[in-house]
Amino acid sequence: MKLNRKQKETTSKLIDWWEDQGLLHEGQRSTLKESIELKTINWKKVAEYLMGLAILSIVVAFLTLVADDWILEMFERLFEISDLAIFLLLMVLSGFFYFAAWRIQSKPGRFKLSLETLLLLGGISFGGGLNYFGRMFGLEGFVETLLVLVFAIHCFPVAKFFNSLLMAGIGWFGILLWLGIESGRPSEWSGSWMGMNLALRYLFFSLIPLGTGLLLKKTGKLIHFAMLSERTGWLFLWLSLWGLALFGNHLNLNTWNEATSLSLLPWGLFMAAAAGTLWYLGKQRDNKEWMWMGGLALIADAYTQFFLFLWDPLHPALFFAIMGLSFWLLGRRAEMIKR
Repeated sequence: MKLNRKQKETTSKLIDWWEDQGLLHEGQRSTLKESIELKTINWKKVAEYLMGLAILSIVVAFLTLVADDWILEMFERLFEISDLAIFLLLMVLSGFFYFAAWRIQSKPGRFKLSLETLLLLGGISFGGGLNYFGRMFGLEGFVETLLVLVFAIHCFPVAKFFNSLLMAGIGWFGILLWLGIESGRPSEWSGSWMGMNLALRYLFFSLIPLGTGLLLKKTGKLIHFAMLSERTGWLFLWLSLWGLALFGNHLNLNTWNEATSLSLLPWGLFMAAAAGTLWYLGKQRDNKEWMWMGGLALIADAYTQFFLFLWDPLHPALFFAIMGLSFWLLGRRAEMIKR
């Protein structure tokens, strides 16, 4: 039982009084007092919330500055701030945040939250500086989107130097974002890329972080970064497979609306085969993570096919009754596993 300091004192006095009155013997008094814990503040949670609020406030301040044309115009008139000046300012800020992170890292003790906060602010400043660099030179097309790749690549040496999984994750998401932008830009997001829609493209793009993670694990180097890379790849791979199971390789909603559930079934079977294979390999190699991923992907695919095939023919009441029963059975199974 967790109590605050005042409650603990009152309860202890009450237990002593019960013993004096003969209602408790010595063993019971000791047992009751030992069961009382002093409620303390979770300073780790407090630090996380405060750091999160700090990052959010600074991001909102930055977005307000760069997104509001009126504020930019006012600053330009008052201080004659050019794109070059803002670019230099943001790069200096980025260097300052990275330097502050290095100073914290060199100090004894654990300041993980402060370190990650400074690295994130440094990355945001660097990304903002690249944005103004592009504006300064009027970059367009491939060269403009290349700045996204430059930002993503810069995250990896920073992640390695500071041993930061956060920056490595941002780097991978940046690379995958750039691949998505660059593959969609030539067709102005209205067509395919080499005959593939976005979901099918990302199925192949996800193999880059996945393969990198598996390769790093095999070499036994940078294990933490290897696991992050592998999980990033798995995340995008399963999201892509789920998107294909739901939308197929259709390029827009108009053609998808005209498609039949039966025409989308091969993509659903493809996802089921991939999930079942991973589950089987996980069972063979005693890899619980692979088994969980395969199992969850099979469940997601089954519900997707349930929607595609039964949404129109079934009455809504029966449709949701079957769904509710299936959720209950899954919950019951999870409860049995927990026990």
